Amino acid sequence: MVTTADQVFSQPTAVIRQATPEGLPVRVLVADNDPEIRALVRRVFAASPDCSDCLEAEDAEDVFTTLETSSPDVILLRSALAGMNGLQVTRSIMVRRPVPIIIMADAGEEDFDRAFECLRSGALDIVMRTEAALSSSETVARVVSLARQVKELQSCQDAPEVQTDASAFPVRALFLMAGTGALGSALRVYQDCDLAASIPVVLVTALAPSLLPEFVRWLDETLENGAKLADLATGQPLKAGSLNVVAASALPRVVASDDKGVILAGLPDGPWAAPLTPSGENGFDVLLASAAEVAAKEMVAVMLGGLHSSGVAGLSLLKRAGGRAFVELPALCPFARSSFTAVRIGAADTYANVSHLVTLLDGLSAQQAVSGA
Repeated sequence: MVTTADQVFSQPTAVIRQATPEGLPVRVLVADNDPEIRALVRRVFAASPDCSDCLEAEDAEDVFTTLETSSPDVILLRSALAGMNGLQVTRSIMVRRPVPIIIMADAGEEDFDRAFECLRSGALDIVMRTEAALSSSETVARVVSLARQVKELQSCQDAPEVQTDASAFPVRALFLMAGTGALGSALRVYQDCDLAASIPVVLVTALAPSLLPEFVRWLDETLENGAKLADLATGQPLKAGSLNVVAASALPRVVASDDKGVILAGLPDGPWAAPLTPSGENGFDVLLASAAEVAAKEMVAVMLGGLHSSGVAGLSLLKRAGGRAFVELPALCPFARSSFTAVRIGAADTYANVSHLVTLLDGLSAQQAVSGA
């Protein structure tokens, strides 16, 4: 029997949509088995001039039927959707016909875990499934912004030839820059490379700070060596072993690198402007620029392909200062912008897929062992 899902996914479609004029209203699909939640979301977006239509789906089959008959710009998807849950729907859509997905999560460990798995599988963001959160102007702005950014993406250019400059210097820290949509790539690199066992690894995430404690808990339970929040307050050196996690919106920076280790801190109090991007991802540039200034040749940074281009300028600074700058290309995120921006400005020593990046990092690990660093 041919299902509705098979029919919609068998139709040809471009992975990246053609550019659309800035400010064009977006079409939203809300998928939730609670009619009150669907009515709330529909009412909120109907009142927004940035939304042209808000479609509804009660279950996974409704989602696939709507994808067959309409073209939503973004899907608000309940994590615990009836039938196929949000994780299964996310995986089906992202593998076969990518559409931007934002997960609606209920408070509770099980639902958070499923929502984070959705992020790892290609969803772009998480919003709380509460009346207050779904009714807020901030949520509407986030949904519209993500949808518009995907609509405005140009078709991907051809990937450049793989570059493999991984010259030998002592490595004190590895930074994995996981922008919106790039969590899955970042975790693949971390879990597969040997270098992560011998030096501190920092996952810099675009996730909202309010979700960070639950996110770190989930990582700590998911990863073999666990995870912890990076200490930005007490000046303690980073440690190898557990994955160090920091939010880009915290505007972290490298303040020291010596025999005691690499030390991160937040920006000092002062007249700093608020992050320019809704997710605060320009904190990537702050971190990389500081690393370039403090100890460039001791740092390795990997930019995983995400929706925003934040961090590319900082990566270029790190490369010019003698650090190792790697970029994931082609990106696993079907809406990646950062990888191609990095190519255009020559921001990295190496452009390669996840498997090849792991090979390069393993080479650095072998160099560390030979040199006794």
